[in-house]
Amino acid sequence: MTDTARTHFESDLEGLLVSSAINAPMPAVAIGICDQAGVLASIVHGIANLETGEIATVEHWWDLASLTKVLVTLVEMLAAVQRRQLMLSDSLGLVWSRAVGSPLGNVTIGQLLSYNAGMPASVRYYEGGAASRDALLDAVLSTRPQRTPGTYPEYSDINYIVLGELVTHLTGLGLHEHAKRRGWCRYASPHPLPGPAVATEYCGWRQQLIVGEVHDENAAALGGVAGHAGAFGTIGSVLAGARACLAGELVGPALSRVATQCWASSTKGERFGLGFLLTPTLGLGGDLAGTDGYGCAGFVGNRLWIEPSRGYAVVVLSNRIHPKRDDRTNFNMWCNRLMCDIALAWQGRLAAADE
Repeated sequence: MTDTARTHFESDLEGLLVSSAINAPMPAVAIGICDQAGVLASIVHGIANLETGEIATVEHWWDLASLTKVLVTLVEMLAAVQRRQLMLSDSLGLVWSRAVGSPLGNVTIGQLLSYNAGMPASVRYYEGGAASRDALLDAVLSTRPQRTPGTYPEYSDINYIVLGELVTHLTGLGLHEHAKRRGWCRYASPHPLPGPAVATEYCGWRQQLIVGEVHDENAAALGGVAGHAGAFGTIGSVLAGARACLAGELVGPALSRVATQCWASSTKGERFGLGFLLTPTLGLGGDLAGTDGYGCAGFVGNRLWIEPSRGYAVVVLSNRIHPKRDDRTNFNMWCNRLMCDIALAWQGRLAAADE
């Protein structure tokens, strides 16, 4: 594609994103599209905080929720594999003595990473009255699988709470230190974010509107730093992470390919890689998703989607749950339209290039 053609295409994408952002069913949204060469188009639109009327900008930090799983925890686990500190076939108890004798002690690292450890989707540990972070982690490790590990995958926060602690055990560094070093995201604890933050939900447990601290209650109870949630990003920083995914640079091309293979599938047609959800799971890539597409979604209203064969990645950051959560139907329908519009625009680009 010539420079002129790329400029025209970027302009078309910008118009598409403007239209999508204006019609978004959330107070604020940031959308970006990149290829391996860089950002093609991005937009930030809406109200970051309905109580104050603050306008969302490119400087704002967004709660990434479960995008933390892939942009922080998965990356550091793959790095540990690359350093040969462990293998994906190792049991948790083999590499972490604290897990020996626990219900998760014999579960493999690969099963934990691919949501195939038999664990429930989530447990409200924060309501258990744990007196300390260690006590809460003991409760996590004591959680019994709902089914035999390796027999049926289910998306689970618990797997990544455990894996986040394993990263710290293996490296001696907290997840917040790893995230800051890579640059794609930052935790809001133990140090405040270096810029304004988008508000999420009014939390009944904490009795306040959540701004600049993690929305997820279990992550909050863990001090704001956890393997399943807690990271924040700007649209620019998360697009940098998306470009790294697309380029196979999360850790290296070989392990990136391993992570995006299908490690487990369900009778509902869901397919799971390591950390990532693969087409067509939960419809994350939209009705026109590529067969090798993969990504992740965050409860607060985020989406990261990678299209390797087509050569682009999409980032959606929003405050869908501001000031309170509701049914996800409108958000999911909006995301589907956005992903389909981008796919059609990309097909049009390829068709024009062939003429």
